[in-house]
Amino acid sequence: MKLKLDLHVHTSRSSDAFTLPEQLENICRDRGLDGLAITDHNILARDSSDELVILPGIEISTRDGHVIGLGVSEAVPRGLSADDTIRRIRDLNGISIIPHPYDLLRSSVRPHLLTVRPDAIEVINSSSFLHSITWKRARKFSEKENYPMTAGSDSHIPQTIGRAYSEMESGSKDVGSVLAALRSGSVNPVGRPVRATERLRKMFLGRKEQS
Repeated sequence: MKLKLDLHVHTSRSSDAFTLPEQLENICRDRGLDGLAITDHNILARDSSDELVILPGIEISTRDGHVIGLGVSEAVPRGLSADDTIRRIRDLNGISIIPHPYDLLRSSVRPHLLTVRPDAIEVINSSSFLHSITWKRARKFSEKENYPMTAGSDSHIPQTIGRAYSEMESGSKDVGSVLAALRSGSVNPVGRPVRATERLRKMFLGRKEQS
């Protein structure tokens, strides 16, 4: 079956995000998504749903940049090298994804410098600055090195969930089947960038939270 999953979503458990976990099911239904991966910063999501695919996930702050782990059974500690983080994710039978790999303004792993091969590269990240450059570079590297390519909104507010998503061919909606499809490369990245007004909304909410 074909599934549409946003593989990079933050909730209010991340200090810089403002989507409540209980909003996710309605948002996915409204936007035609079959599910998503919750990838809060250094916090493992264990949410579940009876009707949607909710992948357990985490975005880990490594010394070299961010690494996403999907399907892991426990949180991977922050502060390791990217290579060691990928090894930890593999030991936990998870999927490792390098998000926004060539972004200049965010903590981003440069995949060509890795000595341990991740499972996939995120080639569309809706929140990327200079996306026409960074997306093209990520895709070119992934095609050259034969990596599965994913897409995610990197959403921090409700309005941008589903702005990018990964189309996948999976045997079922079971988490194990979805992860196997990801690992095998049965995935197609789709998406577009967030609007300037949405960037401003996130900034406004962040300043309001701090005040």
